[in-house]
Amino acid sequence: MKKIIVILMLLMSMMMPVASADIVTDLKADVAEYNANVAAVPSYLVTLLGDETIKLVIVDDDGDKVYIKAITEGAKITTFEEVDGDEDFGATMVVGANAFTVRSVLRSSDPLTEFIAAKDNGEIVVEPVGITSTVKYTVASVVMDVTSLFGF
Repeated sequence: MKKIIVILMLLMSMMMPVASADIVTDLKADVAEYNANVAAVPSYLVTLLGDETIKLVIVDDDGDKVYIKAITEGAKITTFEEVDGDEDFGATMVVGANAFTVRSVLRSSDPLTEFIAAKDNGEIVVEPVGITSTVKYTVASVVMDVTSLFGF
């Protein structure tokens, strides 16, 4: 009887999707798709993401922190690579989230709305670095809030 239970458990685990897939690999696969559709990014987000050096801090499925350097130029992602946590590359913005939230945004039928909701409820934290980034982020956040009020 114990053998049957063990075999059933093994079969069930083989049929389940792998939940601990590498978040960096998942994100890298989506970079090209994002860049191909960058023209659809609202102009206020282009202001926010247009030319930034972003440090992404993601808590993966195992509870470990993953650090990613993402550089945007004209809102397109030109660099996307995993880095050491203590590496200083002049980030102008730090974005933190857990892997589940990141995947929820990526897989959503409306990623922008999902991102805003996750940011509003604290599942995604965005921290600008420096005065210029803080001003840009504040203005873009206000515009994002106003446009969401009017359903844009």
